[in-house]
Amino acid sequence: MKFAMKLDKTKLPKILSLSIGGLLALVLLFIGFRLVQGVFTKASDSAPREVVITSIAQNTAKIGWSTDQETQGVIEYGTSPTALNFFAPESQKGKKHNVDLTLLSPNSTYYFQIRIGDQKYDNGGVPWTFTTKSKGSEALSPTISPTLASTLPTPSVASNVPIVRPTSSLVVKPPAPTSTPYILPTLAAYVCGETDCIKICQKIGKTCSSQDWMRSGCVGKVTLSTCTQIAPTNTPAPTATTAPTSTPTSTPISTPTSTPTSTPSPTPT
Repeated sequence: MKFAMKLDKTKLPKILSLSIGGLLALVLLFIGFRLVQGVFTKASDSAPREVVITSIAQNTAKIGWSTDQETQGVIEYGTSPTALNFFAPESQKGKKHNVDLTLLSPNSTYYFQIRIGDQKYDNGGVPWTFTTKSKGSEALSPTISPTLASTLPTPSVASNVPIVRPTSSLVVKPPAPTSTPYILPTLAAYVCGETDCIKICQKIGKTCSSQDWMRSGCVGKVTLSTCTQIAPTNTPAPTATTAPTSTPTSTPISTPTSTPTSTPSPTPT
């Protein structure tokens, strides 16, 4: 019995060392898992999302994106997907990012990627791309200086319209009547299988008779001999003429004067 107890005491340090080693292994494994998880989480938070390209002009463009944590990135761009030799860094950290690309060439295709720290991000294995506008595609609207605009005179409509004052001898002539084409009405009922007066006229003596022509309602609208349309006569409106009124002058009436007759005196006998 004493030998058994002595044997257990000799194995106790070995058992304790194994137990402590196992606990240390578990702790290190847990810490390593947390570190790896933190690294992947940090890399995921710094990855650019919602990359957009706006304000594309002849020589400029704007690149925008967002991240889950505050980062500061650099745009690496160029005219070839394998030679991104130009750089446009951000000025400060943030979660919302906007970088202006300047001194670009018109009508040129550019490729770019985003570098955050030591990590580079692109569009699924290839760089993002955009094309600048060509010369003449941006319409320039002329602007007037405010000082110059304030000195320009304001046109007066009333000053440019002549005033016509009527006189007593003014003759008002209305504009000449314009002739409007006479539109042939469509007949409500078919005559000889037609509703057009010209076509009915052309069928007179063939499939239409003179009686059909008389009841067709086309008399006076189409000439029967030539089957042509009779243009209506426009009666011009009477011309309004203001004739000056004449004032009769007073003519003096001469009153006849009585002429005295001389009575002969009797002669003495």
